[in-house]
Amino acid sequence: MQLINNKKLLILGLLIVLASIPRAIELLNHNYLFGYDQGQFFQDVKKIVIDGNLTLIGTEVGGKGGFFQGPGWYYLLSIPFFITGGDPYGAMILMFLIGVGSVLIAFLLGSKMFDKKTAFTISLLIAISPAVITQSRFIWPPFPISFLSVFLVFSVYQVLHGKEKYLPFLTFILGLMTHFETATAATLLVNLLLFSPILLIKKLVAVRTAFFSMGTLIVTQLPLIFFDLKHDFLNTKGILSLILSTEKTNARIAEVFDNRWEVFKNNFYGTFPSGDMLWPLLLLIILGGIFMYIRDNRKSFAEKSFVLFLAVSPILLFLIFMKYGSFMWSWWILELPIYYCFLLGIIFGYSWKKTFLRLPIVVIIFILFGSYIYQTINFYKNDFNDFGGVHKIKGKIQAIDYIYKDAAGKPFNIMIFTPPVYTYAYDYLLWWHGRKKYNFIPEKKKEDAFYLLIEPDPHKPWTYKGWLETVVKTGKVTKTVELPSGFIIQKRYED
Repeated sequence: MQLINNKKLLILGLLIVLASIPRAIELLNHNYLFGYDQGQFFQDVKKIVIDGNLTLIGTEVGGKGGFFQGPGWYYLLSIPFFITGGDPYGAMILMFLIGVGSVLIAFLLGSKMFDKKTAFTISLLIAISPAVITQSRFIWPPFPISFLSVFLVFSVYQVLHGKEKYLPFLTFILGLMTHFETATAATLLVNLLLFSPILLIKKLVAVRTAFFSMGTLIVTQLPLIFFDLKHDFLNTKGILSLILSTEKTNARIAEVFDNRWEVFKNNFYGTFPSGDMLWPLLLLIILGGIFMYIRDNRKSFAEKSFVLFLAVSPILLFLIFMKYGSFMWSWWILELPIYYCFLLGIIFGYSWKKTFLRLPIVVIIFILFGSYIYQTINFYKNDFNDFGGVHKIKGKIQAIDYIYKDAAGKPFNIMIFTPPVYTYAYDYLLWWHGRKKYNFIPEKKKEDAFYLLIEPDPHKPWTYKGWLETVVKTGKVTKTVELPSGFIIQKRYED
């Protein structure tokens, strides 16, 4: 038993190392994307932690009429916010832990579903997946979906194997996903409902359990339900407007299809190292493996149904998204890389029992692992020392520091230009960094001595000039500098 435990610890240690190396770049260089969205997140989390204003809703999302996601993302971010005193670096640590955690949980839960070789292969594929690696390097609400997807896959497996007590857990996980990406959770719910006749045919779930499962899903939506009750069912109206919308003509069907095809294709490519080159081989292996697995009489109905669920889900999701007439975003299907890693891992584990297939499997894994090493080296070469211009936090902090140091301890005001118009990122950094380091937060007005902090639009670098001529207008210019990052800083005095 001790030998087994030591072996398991060794495997976990190896997975941690493999998962950590490409995911740790922003942790090591302390330089990460901090743009409009991240600024808005932290402004809202500040209201929760500092101002004590608890919220029932999260980020507003699109659709015909608009609605809000659940507030879970904000409350998750509030944990590192509280621990670090508002330092956004704490959120990067959180994203890193979620990413590495996805790999470890995949192995631990996979070991309860399959043999150790299959579990290790699945978690290894997740560890080296470029699509999943990327999710640990940005502060973005949909990225915890991969972590939750591992639990979702595990729950589906257990329910198909007759353990109906896992169905309420499955619906709870699905409900949690709405707090990170509504489109993912909604389409997954429809996908599961379309697949649910298997449960009815085999009578795997009692009516009482089904109702209880609906209850656990509703529990995750209580904040939004309370919000709707207080605000004339604003969310419900937005969602119904989206569902009932008929705004799609035959002329646009080809465009919608092309968009969906591009998103789903890139999603599959990005799942595996060098997937853009290896995809025909990997797709052939997956399709061939599914065919052999389904035809194998030694496999139970539950095992075949689970593999079928993983294989059919991308097709069902594609058809479901065809109903939505507008542009589809890549982060709406972040669960699929987890599905693909499970599917390929299961096929490799199944094929390993056939001696003549072992060498090809080893060769393919070595090719994938070699591509992972090559891509990781490139990540460090290209990203580790990348200052990031106006987009990453070091560039923004450098610009803010320049203004404070130029003011030499004297009070000043500030005006900010940024292409998204809203200045959330800068407002937050002035509150957090300016208050912490300089004990002063400037006001946003054109009075006395004031600075203009300009983030040029990389696509239309001249647009800030219109802002100067229409919004700013006044003030005597005493200094104009352009920092290496690309920021333009101008000092003015009130006329």
